Amino acid sequence: MLKFMRKIPGGLLLIPMLISALVNTFAPGFLGQFGGLTEALLTAKGTGYVVGLVCFCSAAMLDIKSLGKVLKKQGVLLLVKIGLCLGLAALFMALFGMPGVNAGVFSISALGFTVAICSLNPSMYLAMVSEYGVEQDKGAFGLTGLLCVPAFPIFVFSIIRGGTLDWMPILAVLIPILLGLLIGNLDKDLAKMFGGMVGPLTPFMGWSFGAGINLIDAVKEGGVGGFVISVVYYILMVPVILFVETKVLKESGISTLGISSIAGLSISIPSIIALADPSLVPFAGAATAQIAFGVVLTSIVTPIITQWYAKKKGLAKPKVAAEKS
Repeated sequence: MLKFMRKIPGGLLLIPMLISALVNTFAPGFLGQFGGLTEALLTAKGTGYVVGLVCFCSAAMLDIKSLGKVLKKQGVLLLVKIGLCLGLAALFMALFGMPGVNAGVFSISALGFTVAICSLNPSMYLAMVSEYGVEQDKGAFGLTGLLCVPAFPIFVFSIIRGGTLDWMPILAVLIPILLGLLIGNLDKDLAKMFGGMVGPLTPFMGWSFGAGINLIDAVKEGGVGGFVISVVYYILMVPVILFVETKVLKESGISTLGISSIAGLSISIPSIIALADPSLVPFAGAATAQIAFGVVLTSIVTPIITQWYAKKKGLAKPKVAAEKS
């Protein structure tokens, strides 16, 4: 089974996610009815813990001396993404109306568009850089996780529409990262132990993300809109960030492709935002379905694109390079 999963691009993440989504689609709530450890491990309720643990472990393997290189590479790419998200969300609202005013275009509201365009799947990033990147790239997992929390799309809304920003979700992501960075640099043996846990935890992340997806609803209610959002996501985001990484930073481009998929955690964000703004409630359902479709589609397409790109550029997998040495 493990060999089969590794043959598929991003398989360690993608296959558990799809199996979990199938279970949730045809037997919703089945695993949750057992409660206790089963519910914590095999439902979406465990997502926060497993993502927090991977943030901690990935930060533990990052040598503080190389932190500057991570910020120079992935930090710059994330700043470019933030700028694009602000610009594209503002443009969408200027062309098709502010959130709560109309249904946007192709049934895509400003709510759904903004949440999707702001999304980033750190688990997919980790899977892609583990397969085609360099060891140092793994340490940026926690950094990419900062853009995965609900605070980021809420931040975009706050900037464009006006309002206050809750910093607590951002701090909640930073604390595990800083703890891992501290412990890993104080004790290299612990850094090695925790760093080795990142790979085995990847399937658990995939499973927890899939546990929140209903495949039938995603296709039935969000098919057209989700497809359009996904296409726009690739066309408007990837070329710009890829240009910055390959031409400006003179890097491989794998990090850009790694951050180019919609996160499962984003499925819940339209409802979270709508709770704070009742005018968005009528748009939350469609936005949720469209984003769920986008999660499934980009989770399949991004690994395929990354594999094709890696082969074209002659980027050897780390394990292959290690065997040759």
